[in-house]
Amino acid sequence: METAERCRAQRLLDGLWQQASAGRGQAALVLGPPGAGKSSLASHVRARAERSGAVVVSAVASATERSFAFGLVSQLLAGLGRSPAALAALPEAPSTAAGAVYDTVSAAAKQAPLIVIVDDAHHIDGESLRCLLHVIQRVESLRVLLLLTARSDLPEDNLALTAEYVRNPRCSLITLAALCTACTEEMIAERLGRGPAHRAAPVWQQAAGGSPLLLQALAADWSTREVAARPAAPAAGAPTVPPEDGDPAEPPEDGRAVRFAVQYIHDLLTEDVLRTARALAVLGDAATTERVERLLHMLGMSASEAVRARGVLEAAGLTDGTHYRLAASRLVVLDSTPAEERELLHRTAAQVLRESKADLTEVAGHLVQTRPLHEDWAVIALREAGAQALHDQDAERAITFLRAAYAACADGPLRATVMAELAQAEWEVDPGAVRWYLTDLLDDHRAGRLSRKHSVLLVVYLLWSGRPQEADEILADLDAAPGECTDELQARLHALHVWFAYFYPTFGTRYHHGPPVSGPDPGQSVVSVDPHRDGALILTSLLTNGPTEEARDAAERLLQALIPHNPPVAPAMAALIALIRAARLERAAEWCEALVADHTRRTPTAQALLLASSAILESWLGNFTTARERAEQALGLLPAAAWGVAIGLPLSAKVLACTALGDAEASAACFRIPVPHLMFQTLPGLHYLQARGRHHLSEGRYRAALGDFYACRDLMVAWKLNVSVFTAWRVYAAEAQIALGDLAEADRLLNEELGQPDAGSPWLREQARLLHERLRSARARAVSGGAAPDADVPVRLSKAEHRVARLVCEGLTNREIAARLCVTPSTVEQHLTRVYRKLGVRGRAAVPVALSRFESRRS
Repeated sequence: METAERCRAQRLLDGLWQQASAGRGQAALVLGPPGAGKSSLASHVRARAERSGAVVVSAVASATERSFAFGLVSQLLAGLGRSPAALAALPEAPSTAAGAVYDTVSAAAKQAPLIVIVDDAHHIDGESLRCLLHVIQRVESLRVLLLLTARSDLPEDNLALTAEYVRNPRCSLITLAALCTACTEEMIAERLGRGPAHRAAPVWQQAAGGSPLLLQALAADWSTREVAARPAAPAAGAPTVPPEDGDPAEPPEDGRAVRFAVQYIHDLLTEDVLRTARALAVLGDAATTERVERLLHMLGMSASEAVRARGVLEAAGLTDGTHYRLAASRLVVLDSTPAEERELLHRTAAQVLRESKADLTEVAGHLVQTRPLHEDWAVIALREAGAQALHDQDAERAITFLRAAYAACADGPLRATVMAELAQAEWEVDPGAVRWYLTDLLDDHRAGRLSRKHSVLLVVYLLWSGRPQEADEILADLDAAPGECTDELQARLHALHVWFAYFYPTFGTRYHHGPPVSGPDPGQSVVSVDPHRDGALILTSLLTNGPTEEARDAAERLLQALIPHNPPVAPAMAALIALIRAARLERAAEWCEALVADHTRRTPTAQALLLASSAILESWLGNFTTARERAEQALGLLPAAAWGVAIGLPLSAKVLACTALGDAEASAACFRIPVPHLMFQTLPGLHYLQARGRHHLSEGRYRAALGDFYACRDLMVAWKLNVSVFTAWRVYAAEAQIALGDLAEADRLLNEELGQPDAGSPWLREQARLLHERLRSARARAVSGGAAPDADVPVRLSKAEHRVARLVCEGLTNREIAARLCVTPSTVEQHLTRVYRKLGVRGRAAVPVALSRFESRRS
């Protein structure tokens, strides 16, 4: 009995054949797992024997024919020329069948050396086995080599076969070992080339686990990939460049050939080995020897059976200890597992991992693959895993866990709590989905089934969804029982008061002076441990004292402390608002850029809010391409219905950008998106009105534009909101009044805008100055009897603006102009926007004619 690698086994069989052909008969039984190369060894011996003139007869045993008596020896005798009638008589005389088989083999061996090959001998029927054993026991006197191949885990009724091979000196029992590195190199050299094969052999051997079948599959997939990646053939006459003899990359693990090979091995495994393979596949990275044995024990397998089964999988090259060597192998096994068995495995795996004190996220990962498990420990595991996923910004995974926890809960306070946790996770992916929970959450709050924390979150959902009256009701309940909130939650509650007052200037009036909250003063030089508290303090200072220098400095300190730590959105937004109110748009944009730079690590809702904020800031600064891109990114992250009343933020930024870039159709498309009616009672509604008026203005609908601009004016007066960036309506309204001929009103509006002490938007300030200059020139011409007030007026283009205008006339895009002038596309946009204003046009198509008129007047 010998364990041999492929090359060693070939030499052993060659030696046995030489002895048999010389008259010293031999028998060999080659054992190995599926895919170990048993059949290829038999083919090697067959080819060698046929070249020497020997007679070869072979048969393949089959599980489907195991119940047919003499099925296998009938194949062999037919190969040796026995008549069909003689074969049919075998079952009628079983006592003499063994002798008849021996006589036939002996007669054939006298004519020429004979090789008898039986593949898959583990499936041999009992009668044929007895006949073969009769021949094997007497093989010494024959010029015969009997070569049988079988899998390593022979059935118990085949033990007589292995016993004979152990005791008989003319019998050789060979167990195939994994391929050695030299054999691996030899097998892949044909595909990879000799040099690369030598370097790659150790890696490929490890990947295939020494299995010839898996190694051949990897090589086949490698060849397929190389052919697909090969460049097209050179044109006729082009020089031929020899391919580089480089090292191959890691062997491909997910190709079709590998999957087919794994499936072939899988289909040949016994039930115990299959069960073990599926257990390892389900446990995945969490598999350890103890966990695997415990899981299989719970499924009815003994420890010794589990060890044997794992040995078969490892010998087949599929696993290395308790883990699959190739990811594709694990996937094939999982895909081939019946649904009911897979669910049972997941449920059992969850119990095993819980017993072994595994991470609750691992436990929950199995629980979500089963039907609801109505046990307390399962609900706890799912909830804690959901909380951890939400902390890790993986809201979608949190939703999966919490939905399973909700399904496993009975009615009552716990179910209400899990629903609130699920709503919190849904909010981070799609705030619109939370509206389906609002009625139940309101009922739970009124019935006292919600925690204070979740009642505070419910206020956020209601404000976002445009239901401020119900939000006010819950805030009143919470304010009436301050002792039931922790200090941290009380700070969050105060922050919510302030946001209510800021976001809903009418409905939130009573919250302008919210209850005091302990914490650092906005003027202090330190930041507290609770950013929500600090953000609330900054907003409170803005609402009560306006944009003071202390509030601005506190905002800078807060952002500086928050940026490196993936901060919550609300405090960061509060700090940005403070900078905006203090007319520090460029600084706010810089901080916003830092927040957006790492936005993909956040949940979709947080990403969308940050991108929308950045889009607004960039549009105010005149960087319209960036503003449009970020507004579209924000709108792409959340469906329109999910934005609630906040939809006015990204839409207004996109409209302002598209209008400035001359894309009237894209601007108009924004107004086909439905918006909540109550949005016009919120700050985003003010953004939206101003942008809509700007769109009307660009389309020549001057009176409609004035209606929106004066609505902005009225809201700002009612809300006592005097913020420079919101007074842009004056500049746009002045432009509309000029077009309508009311120059006095236009002059008044522009003087008001230019008289503001703080210029929120330098870009808008420049537009106001240019428009005021045109207006004065027009009025001067009208007084002196020149052109009518609405006729063309003299303008001055700077050298940079004139160069940009000339390149537009040549048909160059903004990016091409930027490359030509060695400036950024944003700079080109700003120059071009001023060109439009000065030449009195609304898009680049009208620039050539207007520029020609300008140049003729100047000359």
